[in-house]
Amino acid sequence: MLLPVLAQGAQHSARVVSVAEQSGPISVSASLDYVEQSHRVYTIEDILADQAVGDIPWISNRMDSPGFGFDANTFWFRLVVSNSTQQTLDRLFEIKNPVLDEVLFYQVDADGYIVNVSKTGDRNPASDRPFFHHNLVLPFEIPAGETHYLYFRVTTAGSLEFPLEMWTPGDFQERDQVKLLFFGALFGILVVMGVYNFFIYALFRDESMVYYAAFSIGLMFFLATMHGFTTQYLWSDTPWLRENALVIVIPLTLFFSLMFSRHFLQLEQSYPRLNQMIIMLASLCLVLAAAAPFSSYGALIRLNATMVIPICAGGIVVGLLRWLGGYKPARYFVIAWTAFLLAITFFALSKFGLFSRSGISEYAVQLGAVAEAVLFAFALADRMNTQRKAFVKAQAKALDLQKRANERLEASVAERTQELQGAMEELEDANQRLQALSMQDGLTGIRNRRYFDEKLEREWHRALRNQESLAMLLIDIDFFKAFNDKHGHLAGDECLKLVAQLIERTLTRPSDSVARYGGEEFAVILPETDMEGAVHVAENIRLAIEQEALEVEGQCLHVTVSIGASAWIPQPDQGQQELIAVADQSLYLAKSAGRNCTRIPV
Repeated sequence: MLLPVLAQGAQHSARVVSVAEQSGPISVSASLDYVEQSHRVYTIEDILADQAVGDIPWISNRMDSPGFGFDANTFWFRLVVSNSTQQTLDRLFEIKNPVLDEVLFYQVDADGYIVNVSKTGDRNPASDRPFFHHNLVLPFEIPAGETHYLYFRVTTAGSLEFPLEMWTPGDFQERDQVKLLFFGALFGILVVMGVYNFFIYALFRDESMVYYAAFSIGLMFFLATMHGFTTQYLWSDTPWLRENALVIVIPLTLFFSLMFSRHFLQLEQSYPRLNQMIIMLASLCLVLAAAAPFSSYGALIRLNATMVIPICAGGIVVGLLRWLGGYKPARYFVIAWTAFLLAITFFALSKFGLFSRSGISEYAVQLGAVAEAVLFAFALADRMNTQRKAFVKAQAKALDLQKRANERLEASVAERTQELQGAMEELEDANQRLQALSMQDGLTGIRNRRYFDEKLEREWHRALRNQESLAMLLIDIDFFKAFNDKHGHLAGDECLKLVAQLIERTLTRPSDSVARYGGEEFAVILPETDMEGAVHVAENIRLAIEQEALEVEGQCLHVTVSIGASAWIPQPDQGQQELIAVADQSLYLAKSAGRNCTRIPV
């Protein structure tokens, strides 16, 4: 694009910056001229025409960094550079405010022709910028012996600061390595503090730790967004986040800082009303974060910046109250937050244009964040040390009380030892009797269903562990209901007792056990027994019962039983209920086969 200038009469009103023999960075902010579009909109054609006739009221900037606070108007900046050498020179402009919405750059030669146009700002993806960097960087070259006019059209909804430095490519790359190392260390410290405190929370369930962990991560995102790293690497292709990330990150970071403060200072117990006020303020922060998609960026960033200073001052005051109230961990809390909050306050005031941008304001938040992280480590250590001392003191007092109580007790223990031993023996006997009764069937005198369930579970797990076969028998008295109805319940009870005694008498191994399973059914557990052994035991039981006579009212009566058997080596995907179910199926087969027999699963 080439646009000639009609005349050269106004060129001498601008200050000229020489790019010859440049060593290191040159801050060219103080050499800028600017004009604000408050009553008139200037186009590039107007700017070029002004280069000839001088009708635009340019204002000479005298500050190291022009700052205009939250001004939504568009600003034009002008810089004149000259190259007195005999070779073309490459230079870079670095704008140290990566959250500017849009910067249009025009390079115009002395004859009024535009020789270079580029655009940058957070409205543009990092990949589309003329120089891939977290800050806004504009490369240009100036031919030998020429003077060029450089114009910057700047628009933003946030704080309008335009700190401008000029670099040689080599010096810029060398400085950038050191700067990236600094930011890497800074972000690493904040992430490590966040992760460390999260693990502390996981161990001790102290809510102040998890809020501090979230605050550290939020602070890292705030710094990364302010310096353009998130736009460069995280959401470069997401336009809405590029322009609005700050109005989400700032209120969320403030929310976590407030919640951390109320938990760390234990305000719920010490100052309940103040605690409620902080909760309301924290809720307001969440509302501001949620309002980001529905409100203008300019209004929200002003409101967020306005909230920072009261929250800073309030945090220090509350910490002082707790410190003066005798809560010792608050002293490091106050020092840590004072260092950080003063830094963030200074930073916020610079955003309103009350301070010019400088090395101190540019790195105030970073330095304050590092100081806060280190000092809070002292606060955490101090609180843990205080809690440890209180625990040791309480433990010593408890031990002393225990010692005195032991001395008093020892005087009377000798007198009551015999009585106590006798009572303990009686209690033990009673417990054993009670335990036996709880596991014993009241009618037959053998073990009951409860004992069977516990015994089967133990034997099942032992067989599973040792991979040994476990067998089980289910025994049912044949036609017991008819027997009971014909001869009466008393005869039925005697029949149950006789069958139980015969089964118990037939079992020869100490590990084998019989229990009344329910009604006229009995269950036998046979550890370390396969199916062949189970059938052998079952037949012995069946024959013993068949051959035994029961005398009822002078009559000798005989009863028979049906027996179902199951046996296998337990596997991890099986349960003991499967063993019972198979034995029950086998019992059903025995009954279907005419009773008085033993059956195994098909």
